[in-house]
Amino acid sequence: MRKEMIDKFLEKETRLALEVASKLIEKPKISMMVVIFPFLLINFIGDLRIYRYKREFFLKEYMFLKKIVCELLKEKEFLDSELKERLERVLVKETRYKELYCSQIEEGIAIKKYLTGESDEVFMRSKEVETLKKTIEVLNLKGDALETSQKLLYILG
Repeated sequence: MRKEMIDKFLEKETRLALEVASKLIEKPKISMMVVIFPFLLINFIGDLRIYRYKREFFLKEYMFLKKIVCELLKEKEFLDSELKERLERVLVKETRYKELYCSQIEEGIAIKKYLTGESDEVFMRSKEVETLKKTIEVLNLKGDALETSQKLLYILG
């Protein structure tokens, strides 16, 4: 597979991830209180730092599987079964999350099919949404994690 095509795909996905991150993660706003009481600037700087870390973490998580698949495809062309085997070696850590890993592997194969032209972007995105739903279900997310995942689901769906 051509490396230029894979790099172009990663650039496009990174742009999409940045768009999604800006919708998903709220940037802190400076208040008038900071102008009146400059010592409050310390809290604002802390909030900015937290925002940056959340954004970086989201980008790493969102692009994790896509980068793995692209790196494997840069090495050589894989059949679906070979790619599945390689992804299992990389992803599967614990057997109790087997359902989630299977969903991630299916998403990885969908990414490969999109890059090779065997399927369209809609199919790849649907697998991405399925993986997110499976993550919510398998990990039994609660609180902020559930709220963020549901927001992401809304944005992607």
